[in-house]
Amino acid sequence: SGINAEYGDPFLSWAFRWSIMQNVEGKKVDLYIPRKCSATNKLISAKDHAAVQINVGHVDASGKYTGEFTSYAICGYVRKQSRSDEVINRLATESGFLQQTYKF
Repeated sequence: SGINAEYGDPFLSWAFRWSIMQNVEGKKVDLYIPRKCSATNKLISAKDHAAVQINVGHVDASGKYTGEFTSYAICGYVRKQSRSDEVINRLATESGFLQQTYKF
């Protein structure tokens, strides 16, 4: 009656249907999208609660926000070593946000 032949248990059938993430078009989407650290280029795990993502907004010549941004993801390992400031300066210089005032 309420038992799914594939799973044999009505709870498992309900849990499986509930766990599928879908967007408004009905396409299946992932629950978690992994990120890579911008400094070390290593994968940031879901359990890295010290990791941060910083979005730097783009501005035009008059200083108005254009609606675009560049994202930098910094893993907990880099933050623990107190190198976040240096890393963000290096990445911003490479992206053209800062003038190169010193060599990296």
